[in-house]
Amino acid sequence: MDFLTFESFISIKVLIVLYYTGALFIPMILWYKRQLISKIMDVLIHSAPITATRLFFGSIIFFILLELGWRMMFEMLIGYFQMRDYLQQIVG
Repeated sequence: MDFLTFESFISIKVLIVLYYTGALFIPMILWYKRQLISKIMDVLIHSAPITATRLFFGSIIFFILLELGWRMMFEMLIGYFQMRDYLQQIVG
């Protein structure tokens, strides 16, 4: 009941499980939707024709940035919960 009324927070272990689940499923979704990504890149690079090499390197850079953002988001959340727990221990 405390979880439903927001008096207790999600465990850090749950956040770690969610991180790895997303880190595994994001590449699968991107692979499945690669046609969508190529269309997006075509719009972004409208002036130059898209070659296979350009599409490959653009996809790799996009993937790395997406995974980095995903990791940073979870590090921020975990850091927040660790800081909150530490402050609660100091206060009492």
